Amino acid sequence: MKSPALLAAMLGIAIAACGRPAPQVAHPPAPNPTTAIVGASLWDGTGRAPVANAVTLVQGDRILCAGGTGECLIPRGARVIEASGRYLIPGLIDSHVHLLFLSNGSAGEQLALDLRDLLAQGVTTVRDMGGNPAELLPRVQTMTAAPRVYAMQLVAGRRFFFNGLRGVATSRGTIYRQPPALTMQRMGWTPMLYTPGTDPDSLVAEARSAGATGLKLYAQLDSTSVHRLVAAARRAGMPGWGHAWVQPASVMEQSVGGQDGVVHAAGLAGELYAAEDRERLVNDGDLQAATALVGTVASAHDPRVLAALDSMASRGTFFEPTLDATRHSVDHYNAQGRRRPSVQEEYVRVASSFGMEVTREAVARGVRISAGSDHVAYGAGRDRATLFGELQLLVDSIALSPTAALLAATRDAAAAIGGESGARIGTIETGRYADLVLLSKNPLENIANLEAVEWVMLGGRVWRPGQLRSGIALR
Repeated sequence: MKSPALLAAMLGIAIAACGRPAPQVAHPPAPNPTTAIVGASLWDGTGRAPVANAVTLVQGDRILCAGGTGECLIPRGARVIEASGRYLIPGLIDSHVHLLFLSNGSAGEQLALDLRDLLAQGVTTVRDMGGNPAELLPRVQTMTAAPRVYAMQLVAGRRFFFNGLRGVATSRGTIYRQPPALTMQRMGWTPMLYTPGTDPDSLVAEARSAGATGLKLYAQLDSTSVHRLVAAARRAGMPGWGHAWVQPASVMEQSVGGQDGVVHAAGLAGELYAAEDRERLVNDGDLQAATALVGTVASAHDPRVLAALDSMASRGTFFEPTLDATRHSVDHYNAQGRRRPSVQEEYVRVASSFGMEVTREAVARGVRISAGSDHVAYGAGRDRATLFGELQLLVDSIALSPTAALLAATRDAAAAIGGESGARIGTIETGRYADLVLLSKNPLENIANLEAVEWVMLGGRVWRPGQLRSGIALR
């Protein structure tokens, strides 16, 4: 039998033990949320020379740091992606696509597959340059794998909508043409109507509420209308772009009016017409016939064309030539081999040669180039213009260096998109979106090496081309 003293001692020990804090369980440290891409040659798109054996840190959907090993220290526990012997560049930007074609089937599954394929090519951002933002953007938002999509709002003047059915005499007889808006609306495109009585600030507010990030002035707008619309867009922090054929406003008038960019090199044929002649051109058929009549390699050097390009250069107006689209159209007509070409075929052949020569002059005169392909999201893949095709032409036919061509599809394309959207993309810098492309070959040596995509990162998430094209996401 234990003595009372021993029992008291044992009770004291028990009480003391109960008063102590419970022993702490050692938990492993939480994994660091940073991803480190190490060993690649980094071309960051800012204009600085490539950085060998670079470190690029990604946290969430943003770039944390990018540079040499001494510039970016890898946090303990970071996920490391080994990229030695590869080439890391910013995600590519195609600043001119057309995604929504309701009458051609690109509003559903085909659109999703097209966007997956663009992402597999390293295109992490596209700008839709014609359609219906309110219809397009909600569709894109439901897709798991798609580039960032920014949409412009089309704007056109009264005659674009209400010019009645009319007969036009041609060398092939009378051709009947309907108001252009009817054709566009069947495709699902919805230009906004602007008249001299329209409040431009209200129009811009309506475009913004539909999700548009800028205006694209499409047709039947004079120089006064261009000036008012661009000024209203600027007040709202949005860019204003336009067709080179905004007739009756010329490219010179668009540039002087403050427009941020002009699309389609062939449209500078309009500079060769007087204002009263441009006034009579209403729809695409008119424009095609007018271009085919005056567009030559020699007329690309006409003083009126050169003056417009000089104005663009001095004012910083962007130029989007869309050369690959006309090249594909020429290939299409070559395959058909018609003995008597149509108006459209005559136009395409002239537009290709004239547009190439105009683009050479634009580059020589210092006009800022943004790489937009005029890609469409339907039809056979071989018939679609691509950003890769556009960049290949800029290098092989226009004599841009691969570096200059890449800048046109990254930093400069982001500047062309403008606003807050453009400020987050286009370069590999702290705070920008983690939109990256890893290549197995050096694109600065040969622009064709852009096809050597190992993986694409969009907002910090890695995708591999084969998995995107088979519909299987990387987990």
